[in-house]
Amino acid sequence: MLLPNAEIKQIIDLIPGFKTKRKTDDYREEICNAITLAHQEWLDAQSFFEIVSDSDLIDHAIHKIDAAKSKYIYLLRLARENGIRVDI
Repeated sequence: MLLPNAEIKQIIDLIPGFKTKRKTDDYREEICNAITLAHQEWLDAQSFFEIVSDSDLIDHAIHKIDAAKSKYIYLLRLARENGIRVDI
C-alpha cells in the first residue's frame, strides 16, 4: 500500500535532521498529532479485519494492521528519543 505524498512528507519531516529550523513546541505538536493519527489508523485497521470475510481481504487487513502498528511504534520511539511524552 502506497502512502499519500502528504503523509510521506509528514513522516519524513518528523525525522531528526530533515528539518533544521524547527521550534520545539511545533515539533512536539506535530509528533503528538502524528501519533494520534497513527493510533487511530491502527484501530481502524483492526476494525476492518474484524468485518472482512473474503480471504484476499483478510490478507490485506492483516497487512494494514502490521503497517499501522509499525508506524505507530516508530512514532512512539521517535517521540521518546526526543523527550516527548504522549498521552493517548
